[in-house]
Amino acid sequence: MNRLLFTLAVVVLMAAHAFALKCYVCVNTEDGCRKSKLEENKVNFLYTCSADDGDRCFRSWYKRKNYDAMVAIGCAKQSFCDTLKSACDIAKDDPDYQCEVSCCSEDGCNASSYFTANIILFAVSSFLGLALLK
Repeated sequence: MNRLLFTLAVVVLMAAHAFALKCYVCVNTEDGCRKSKLEENKVNFLYTCSADDGDRCFRSWYKRKNYDAMVAIGCAKQSFCDTLKSACDIAKDDPDYQCEVSCCSEDGCNASSYFTANIILFAVSSFLGLALLK
């Protein structure tokens, strides 16, 4: 009976690891965490998240006037994602600060350069909006 329980425990632990979420982990400049760099070097950047790490991948992009844009990506719990998003929403009131936060739940989903495209779209929209006001 003990042998059966031990075998079952090993199988459950192996299955849990096999289905664990894999997120890219990087804290660097925007260029240092770019999608192509992460995907080319998965052995160093793709991490299997533990239950303690969370069940989400996150990506945060932030830039302060006169400084390089920084990116932080990794594993997170939903509560951490919510906290990051709230902090980013508050910080957006500062005209010298830009940020974006995204959380997802598929393997490697946080390598995306989604934020760069969003910032470009935001800048173009702002420019067009100002042009229409004149």
